[in-house]
Amino acid sequence: MKEPFLPAVFSNRFVVVNRTNRRHTSSALCVHISQVLHRHTLSAPACMVMLSFILDQGERDIRKVLPYLEDSGCRLHYLVLAGSWSDKRFIGEQDLEFLKTGIKRGRIHYFDLLVTRSPPRFQQRTIAVAQVIRAVLDGSCR
Repeated sequence: MKEPFLPAVFSNRFVVVNRTNRRHTSSALCVHISQVLHRHTLSAPACMVMLSFILDQGERDIRKVLPYLEDSGCRLHYLVLAGSWSDKRFIGEQDLEFLKTGIKRGRIHYFDLLVTRSPPRFQQRTIAVAQVIRAVLDGSCR
């Protein structure tokens, strides 16, 4: 659990929840998120949680994390990076539809730029993601 920090490119402090469902079970991730939220209740920083879009019915399936996030009482923004760095895979329409139906309170920001092993395209997507995060932190993106 990191302390809230102020990144140079943003004007608000936030906490990075330093676990993902790629390396830890979804249940363990929910416990960790709960601990982070409890620890930072008074400072109320924005929190960033990285989720891998895993829909395999296994222990790391995102279906176990989404309801927890939706019930957290937090203002939620899901930044979906649809294109993979390592190969030309995209998050499928069916999986994206699952996300849309599973989210009741949050907002989805979809980034579909193909970045596969292209540093310029990756930089372009990074700038676009940073702009959305900045708008969310500034309150102009609800």
